Amino acid sequence: MLCIFLFQLVIGLSERPKNISDLSNILYGFEYKGLWTSQKKEQQFQYLTVEQGDAYMIFLPNNTQSDNNGVIDRFEFQLLNPKYQELRQVIGIFKLTNYSDSDISFENISILNYTTAYKFRRNYYSKDKCEIAYTVNIEFQEEKYDKEHAKIQVHMKTHNNTMDTPCDVDILMDLMLDTTNNLLVIIMYCAMSVMICFTQFLCVTKLCKALLENEEDPNKISLFAVGYLTIQDSYICLQNLYEALINYQYFQYFILPAFFYFLLATTCDMKLIWIVWRSRHLEDLFDQQRMRRAITYFFAQFYFSLILYFILMYFFFTYNWFICLTGLCLLPQIIHNIRLGNNPRFISYFVFGILVPSMIYQIYNRGCPSNLRGLEPSLAFCMIYLSEYLLQIIILYIQFKLGPRSFIPKCFLPKQYNYYRTLNIQEDHEECAICLTSLMEDPFDTQALTQKLVIKQAMQTPCNHWFHPSCLRSWIDIKMQCPTCRSELPPLLE
Repeated sequence: MLCIFLFQLVIGLSERPKNISDLSNILYGFEYKGLWTSQKKEQQFQYLTVEQGDAYMIFLPNNTQSDNNGVIDRFEFQLLNPKYQELRQVIGIFKLTNYSDSDISFENISILNYTTAYKFRRNYYSKDKCEIAYTVNIEFQEEKYDKEHAKIQVHMKTHNNTMDTPCDVDILMDLMLDTTNNLLVIIMYCAMSVMICFTQFLCVTKLCKALLENEEDPNKISLFAVGYLTIQDSYICLQNLYEALINYQYFQYFILPAFFYFLLATTCDMKLIWIVWRSRHLEDLFDQQRMRRAITYFFAQFYFSLILYFILMYFFFTYNWFICLTGLCLLPQIIHNIRLGNNPRFISYFVFGILVPSMIYQIYNRGCPSNLRGLEPSLAFCMIYLSEYLLQIIILYIQFKLGPRSFIPKCFLPKQYNYYRTLNIQEDHEECAICLTSLMEDPFDTQALTQKLVIKQAMQTPCNHWFHPSCLRSWIDIKMQCPTCRSELPPLLE
């Protein structure tokens, strides 16, 4: 008996739908994909500029009626221009009535509510003003009455647009069940995100360790560059979290990169910011009131910049010119080297392991045809964006090899202070405050006092303190302050 019942159940599922309730059980809740084709020469909705493009639709029930029982009575569609959601699109919905059991179709006149959008922003909305005549035919291929074999053909034509002139439409849509498998694309994206995050985590940890052990000088790292890195990582975390929430069926995939970037931004990046910031405020550490004020001011600036970056990305993330501006993440370091003016470092894992990986996301969005954001690929943007990063890296390396201001014309450089002074042997000079030996003696000469060479050149700071050239050069590499009075020193350019 059980076998007979199961056989009858399978046979029943493959039977032709007898009424709209049976049809609803087959089609309700599934997305269908196909092409829309213009049936006239003018622009559809006076907005779409192509004659054919991708189309998506779904049958929906009227949930406001308690006795509806999931019976489909609305048709929602999306027309792309031609393929990517970033470009022009029209999204609309109208009510289905006058169902015919004989040929499985809907045909009537209905009010179309629709909106036009560009760059994911609505620019026109029509409500209860556009009247269309529609025909929706459902054919089942090979006499298999299931969602996989349903072929839907829709024809929409303007019936009355006296109150809404842009509602000028004559479109034919052919649609089949959307069987696109996004799982592999999502897994690849999440794996890429986790690998980038792990690389940045290792490099940030290595840099923090080098700074704490005085292997690298935190004063030579731009605080703006590190702060911008943290803001970018925070935005990537929020972006992945948003994808996890709106794509609940893929929540477990998107939440992994969101969690790892949250850890990266709140622990490693913030630790790096603290180390670099503290090196610039050592004098505030001994005064609690000044320290509290300095920390409050810094975090107010940081969180204001974070919110401003989020707002700007929300409005302009689809514009290539704005994304190119966000790619100037090495520019603060270049400017910092120019301002500092002495022996910059080229920390390879800071440049290639921390700052550069962030560009991979934009290359993915604009270089991958099947990117998750629905953005149109642009080879020109990818080439400009990569060239922008390469140029910044080359400038940093030139600064390291030839000097931080070597590529700037002399006419644009400020007047430089000359530290070197000639010593008068007949006069008595103070000791070098760094090595505590006479200015007339070479501090690295290990010969007997009577055999030591007498040096005839020393360095004088703007605050009139004297030092050995080798001593002051080593000091300035660490701190741009006078060893005697802690006054700020101008760059030492040799």
